[in-house]
Amino acid sequence: MFASLKRKLGDSRLLTLLFTTAEDIARAQGRARPGSEHLLLAALDLPDGRARAALESLGLSRAALVAALAGQREAALASAGVTLAPGAAASSGASLLPPRPSLYEAEASGQALARRLARAERGGRGLSSADVLLAVAEEEHTPAARALRALGAEAAALRRAAAAAA
Repeated sequence: MFASLKRKLGDSRLLTLLFTTAEDIARAQGRARPGSEHLLLAALDLPDGRARAALESLGLSRAALVAALAGQREAALASAGVTLAPGAAASSGASLLPPRPSLYEAEASGQALARRLARAERGGRGLSSADVLLAVAEEEHTPAARALRALGAEAAALRRAAAAAA
């Protein structure tokens, strides 16, 4: 019983750090609520280093993922007829955002990722940052999934790497 309680406390601490870091990343990019791409970037920054190790085992880096995500954003805007001025993608709109809500809120993709994390079977082990990568590997149409595919990381390879690192 004590081990189960200890694991749940550890999971709670990791989730708190994951979600607050994701929110900080989203707000720095001018987004009021984080999506799965922000949760993925936050997972790469978690102290356990497992998501980062899994990504690096595929020959990918956080910097390459950030660039691919920016490319996905620019492509999405271009498809709607919006072109960004050079350097505009890097500028932050955080100063225009409303204050943080008192309760944590995420975009639909972030909510779906959080539900997958909650339902995931971990065989009695605690949550790790690699579990976020496993949850992202289940996505098909999110910016995170498209960016990873653009980098050549297919879902099956992501699942294997994340499972090995978890």
